[in-house]
Amino acid sequence: MNPYLSLLIGVVCAGVGGDLFVRGLIGIARWARISAAIIGTTIAAFATSSPELSVAIGAASSGRPEISLGDALGSNVVNVSLILAIALCISAIQSARSSVKRDFPVALSVPIIIGALGFDGSLSRLDGGILLVFFFGWLAFMIRQARQERSTAPAAGGEVRVGLVAAQSVAGMIFLIGSGYFIVH
Repeated sequence: MNPYLSLLIGVVCAGVGGDLFVRGLIGIARWARISAAIIGTTIAAFATSSPELSVAIGAASSGRPEISLGDALGSNVVNVSLILAIALCISAIQSARSSVKRDFPVALSVPIIIGALGFDGSLSRLDGGILLVFFFGWLAFMIRQARQERSTAPAAGGEVRVGLVAAQSVAGMIFLIGSGYFIVH
């Protein structure tokens, strides 16, 4: 297949898949009465990062892990300097002080940890394991936060059709997996 066509198909699959995945997961979160702050820092973050995950897995599986590193680092720069900047230019963001205290240190520590792990000139499987331990620790903390906030979260407006949002999530993930394959190809 022509590499430019493959890249185009991958980008389209990422867009469609990301949209479906975000809609599905946010619908499930609304159904489960999870607060908007938790949705933003976990579910929406997972959904919008899933194209990068798909590309990273595809690149590493194809013997091109440097694509994974470039994708991860590049998406962080784009997320902070482009996406957040554009959102702030459109509308200021009000955030609870507790949310900033909870999320800001973690967001700052991840690049520092990656820099420290890569200080020897390589990132190894052990380094990947360390990052996964850090990630799953953060995830466990966020799940605990979601459970604590669930009872105080207001009921979601409108009825959520669980089957539809679950199907959107699955379809989105299929597109995202396909996007990773086509982009790496």
